[in-house]
Order: sequence, then structure tokens, then C-alpha cells
Amino acid sequence: MIFSASELERYSRQILINNIGGTGQRKLKISKVLVIGAGGLGSPVLIQLASVGIGTIGIIDYDNVELSNLQRQFIHSINTIGINKALSARKYIDHLNPEVNTKIYDYKIEKDNCDKIILDYDIVIDASDNFKTRFIVSDSCNRHKKPYIMGAVRSYDGQVSTFIPYEENKKSVLNPELRDLYSEENIESDEMGCKEEGVLGVTTGLIGTLMATEAIKLIIGMDNILIGKLLLVDLLNMRFEKIKYKRK
Repeated sequence: MIFSASELERYSRQILINNIGGTGQRKLKISKVLVIGAGGLGSPVLIQLASVGIGTIGIIDYDNVELSNLQRQFIHSINTIGINKALSARKYIDHLNPEVNTKIYDYKIEKDNCDKIILDYDIVIDASDNFKTRFIVSDSCNRHKKPYIMGAVRSYDGQVSTFIPYEENKKSVLNPELRDLYSEENIESDEMGCKEEGVLGVTTGLIGTLMATEAIKLIIGMDNILIGKLLLVDLLNMRFEKIKYKRK
């Protein structure tokens, strides 16, 4: 794959990194990443992926941009209020990096359409705001052997984990799935708390950036991915902790 002169200049600083180089940049260019949600988490995810040179980015969101979104969803602006978030995000990416191919899905992801959408992508990043959607997407990724990256936020707190349950680790034991970490019985109480407490923009910005980092490392083939590990972030007290979990 040949890079244009503008691409070489755009990505020159990251091509200099030892474990990226030209080979890593090619991997990024031919990769296809699906991002579910173009809100608080999706905004930093999409911006980082577009900046690093992901070749194709799919964006799923059925909501429209509202004024209250702009406090944390900085891929949107006052000029895109009332516009579908996936379309608004694509407008931003087109201005940021026209080399990136974007595909938008301006409807809600459901059980009956999820499988068809994710089949076209190498990695799925779940930046949605509810566990009902997370379970639907995670189950679909399991069926089709797609890496699944999940993030969640609440006020000053966030968490990130990566799931590749179809691969075997060094101990020849299957990696855990989302359902090994969370149970559907606890969904309702957890999400009500999130809605009541709100969220800070810097929290979504950091967690979304960490989610994008996981995707970049997976594509390039780096180690130390958050498989079987949940990264907990507490910005109020500046604490970072990793918790290991296993397949049930």
C-alpha cells in the first residue's frame, strides 16, 4: 500500500515510533472499526481513530445533537444542533481527516440488525450509554469472532475493558466475555445511578481515549491489552486500578 505525500506528512510523528513505523501505519489504514454511539465516549474515540489514520470508521447513532450534549460531546457543535449525531460526527471527521472513509448508520442498533452491521468491521468499540445495547453488541461480537471494546462512565469514574473471548490465552483457557463481568440483573439499578449522578466531560474524554488506544494496539499487534482486566479510573481521587476477572 502506497501512502500519499499528505499522508506521510500527516502521520510522520507516529510513524517514527518504533513499534508502529510504516508497517503499523499500513495496518491502521486498512483497518475497519465500528463505533457504537457518537456521544460522550464516542466523541473522543472517533476523533482519536480519525487522527491516527484508521481507514474506515463506522458510526452508529440514532439520536440528534442537543445543546446539553456539547458539555462533553465535543465532536459536535452549536452548528449541528438538531442534526443526527452520526451525520454530525462524520462532518467533523471529514474536516479533520478527509483520508478516512466514514460510514454512518442513523438508526438504533438492535438484535435483528447488529449481526449484519458488525460483519463488515475488524473491531467493535461500544461507546453506548446502556447495558442493554452492550449485551446485544457483545453477544454479536462473540458469535462473529470480533474484538469488542467497552467503556462506561459516571461523574468522575470510568472503566474500560477489552473482550476477545474466542482467542485462547497462554494458559489455553478461553478469555472471559462481557457476561462474565456484568450480570443483567444489576443493569437497571446501575444505569439509574448514572443518569442521576451525571458525568464530567473530562471523564468521557479520558475513557474514550483509552478505548481508542486499545483498538490501536490491537490493530498494530501490541501486547498489554485489557483482556480479562477491568481498568477502573477515579479522577476525583486520581486513582487508577486494574482488576482481573475470569470466565465463569
